[in-house]
Amino acid sequence: MSEKGEAPLLGICGVYCGACTTYRAYNDNDQALIEWEIKTCMPRDEIYCRGCLSDLVNEWCSNCDFRKCARVRGIVYCFECAEFPCKKLVDFSKTRAHRVLGLGNLKRLREISMEEWLREQEKRWACPTCGKKLHWYSEECPDCGTKVISATREAASLSQP
Repeated sequence: MSEKGEAPLLGICGVYCGACTTYRAYNDNDQALIEWEIKTCMPRDEIYCRGCLSDLVNEWCSNCDFRKCARVRGIVYCFECAEFPCKKLVDFSKTRAHRVLGLGNLKRLREISMEEWLREQEKRWACPTCGKKLHWYSEECPDCGTKVISATREAASLSQP
């Protein structure tokens, strides 16, 4: 947690930055994940981040609409807004699996402390067998091979009756 009581790994929009592929690639110096990032979405020199509210965010995150909106409204996280959940956030949550989880995270943060939420996320995004930190789209642990539930599978299970 920062001095202001903010959590660098809690995205303004509710995503857990500690499971972001860019964050994991950069902070773990994970060459396989770095190569995957380059192949699928960004140049090598843009693969850096320490979390949404840290001192180092990549260009995509620094230009985030939710970051701008929160600043204008004088809040840190979307769940603190009187209009939560706004249409923009709901629509955003429909675009990728980890964003679906982000909206749920924000709702959960209205019920529990940030410290408790961070503990839950750290446990959720670690291999239950060896403790390796995982990213949202991991389907198995790269270290020990244990099958894990990706954000895609978790999000799909949330939308089933």
